[in-house]
Amino acid sequence: MSGDPQRFLPESLRPPAAGRRSRRGFALLTVVPVVLLAFPRWQVQDVQVDGCPKLPATAVNSLHELVGQPAVGLNVTAIRDAVEVWPGVGEVAVELVLPGTVHVRAQSTPIFGSVRVGRSWHGVGADGGLAGLVEVVAPPILKGFDGEVERARALAVARRLDEGSGGRVMEIRRVTPADYRVLVEADGRESLLGIHVDPQGSAAEKAWCAAIAKGSPMRQWADLRWQDRMVIGGGP
Repeated sequence: MSGDPQRFLPESLRPPAAGRRSRRGFALLTVVPVVLLAFPRWQVQDVQVDGCPKLPATAVNSLHELVGQPAVGLNVTAIRDAVEVWPGVGEVAVELVLPGTVHVRAQSTPIFGSVRVGRSWHGVGADGGLAGLVEVVAPPILKGFDGEVERARALAVARRLDEGSGGRVMEIRRVTPADYRVLVEADGRESLLGIHVDPQGSAAEKAWCAAIAKGSPMRQWADLRWQDRMVIGGGP
């Protein structure tokens, strides 16, 4: 072929003029081809899983099946998404360290409540999702709530009552979509207070919470679903 072969190279990769040698150009022309040739041989050699103790053995074993796969082009986003779907797993970070190490760091999902599924107790995350089996049941206990959306709504009601009254919701049961029965532990009370609330809130609920926060004596139970009245009963 006639003509100058250098014209096929980008300007930055053309050799310098005669009499001027560039060590940088030498590195580009010698090291880069070696690295490119090595890429196809880079494979996952080790998978390190740290953090979440609730990640089941089946999930860990599936991660170790990555060993032997090509390292270049490995979809770390897909790996992260696959790990995050396991119950009890929160935030996940996946890092590929070339030439062949995969680091998977998983955090446990914070537990904001508990629900019984069959004979086992499961933690509940802030989004209402199940957060894996638990040995210690953490309040509030959720009853009658099906699915993540309903459980998340129940936790939101419990959080609202906790913040408003200064007490602690121990149990919340769905009686109807507009009626939640709640057991509240309040300071200075030996027994739990039972209340009925609307998940959307009400003026009666705000007044009751304000009274509890001030330490005012309250009856044993109250119906707080109304905007214009508060129905109370039981002993002091």
